[in-house]
This record gives sequence, structure tokens and C-alpha cells, in this order.
Amino acid sequence: MMRDGMNPCRLIALDIDGTLLNSAKEVTPACAQAIREAANAGRIIAFNTGRAVSELEEFFPLLPDIRWAVYASGAGLYDIQNRKTFALRGLPRADADAILALARTKDAMPQLVIGDRDVIQASHMAHLERYHMEIYRPLYERAMTLVPDIFAYAAACREEFLKINLYHADPGERVRTRTQLAHLQIEKAYSEVSSLECSAEGVDKGSGLKRLCAELGVALPESAAVGDADNDMPMLRAAGLGIAMGNAARHVKQAADAVVADNDHDGCAEALRLALML
Repeated sequence: MMRDGMNPCRLIALDIDGTLLNSAKEVTPACAQAIREAANAGRIIAFNTGRAVSELEEFFPLLPDIRWAVYASGAGLYDIQNRKTFALRGLPRADADAILALARTKDAMPQLVIGDRDVIQASHMAHLERYHMEIYRPLYERAMTLVPDIFAYAAACREEFLKINLYHADPGERVRTRTQLAHLQIEKAYSEVSSLECSAEGVDKGSGLKRLCAELGVALPESAAVGDADNDMPMLRAAGLGIAMGNAARHVKQAADAVVADNDHDGCAEALRLALML
């Protein structure tokens, strides 16, 4: 149910995986057309994604009407036209070290999101299926920086980590990992089948949407957000209009104002046209 007295929509933020992309990881013609229609109607379209900048490159020529991105689950903003990252909010180093120390004890694939790159261990890349990420192999082969030892790389790296993802061989183990990290004042969210996303305190897709709106002079009630996963819930709640995909879990739908079709039936296109009605 949509909220009463909603403001006209000026900015529409789109999650990517499970929302903009169908199950084959494709943007359908209907979704691409809906983005063009929204842009031609004067709306600002932005990505709001857990992906790093290096994982967004394929969309820039495909969807030229999208100029802005909230990336790394709210830890950074990106100006696509000028290829510029800004407003970065990384994990405190002590927290990052504690997350990685725990990861050493588990059958898990850590992924480090830094300002302009995404880093994983080469041996993990060879076994993505073990960590329930095989569907992303073509993307990872294009976008990832591979290192021989992720823990040695992290120890030597002097840049801040915007986000650390821990992909578990046993999806159930991420619940235990989250419990073991409960003492840290960080944001923890589930994504994909097996991932636990770790971000700085107060950093999520909702805070990222707020920062982007402030940068662009858009009042938050004049925004809409579309998503499907646990890590999308903060932006669905923050936006003037939160729209959940039909493939979202029940609790994600409950956090939204409206529900559209699933990602294999052009729900994202439906959401864009719904936002255009405001």
C-alpha cells in the first residue's frame, strides 16, 4: 500500500541483482525502455547497489541515461559521466581486521571493496561454485582484481575498505558469522545466497540514497527506490516510495509501499512506470 500524500518523484534508485537484472543476469528490453522513458520524463535514475564500481562498467554503455550510482551498499557515490568516486565512508581499520581475522577461521571467500576496485583471492575464483557465486563468473572474470593471498593483501593495503563481503560455503554458517561479529559496531546485511555484507556503522543503501539526494538537491520524499533483498530494506524505508520486487522475501515486501512483478517478468519496468505516475 502506498503512503498517502506522496510527493512527486524526481529520483528513482534501482538495485541491480534481482531487480534490474533477470535470473539470467540480463537487462531486458522492457526495463531498458522504461529507464529511457523515465529519463525523458525528467527523472533522475540512479543505481543503488552492493556492487563495486568495477562491477558496474558493463551497464554504462548499455544504460546511458543513468549518470549516478550509490555503490558498495551505500559506502560510496559515483558520478558515471565524470568517472569520479566521492563521499566515501569506509570501515574503521580495527573492524576490518576483526572481520578478516574471523574469516580466516571459516570456509568463506572474502571480497574487499575498495574505492575503484574489487579484490578476491585467486584460489577462490577457481571455486566460485563452492561459495554459491558461479553465476557471477563472467562478471568476476571481467571485474575482479585477483591476489594470491587475500589476508596478506589486506594487511599490506593502506586504503580503506568500503565493504567486506564474506561468501560462505555453507549458507547457514553466515548466521553464526553474524552472531560472532555482533560485538562490532558495524552494519551487517545478508545478500545473495551465502553473503554477509559488512559496512561501517550507519552505512547502508538507505544512508547512501540520502547522501545522493542531498548532493543532487532532491528532497528524500521525492525519491523512489526499487529492490528485492535484505540489504535493500533501508532504502525502501528511506525513500518516499519504496517498491519491492515480486521475487523479494515477505519481510522485504513488508518494508515497501508497493510490490510489483518479479525480475523475470519485468517488475523493474513496472516499478519505474509506477514511480512516473507520481
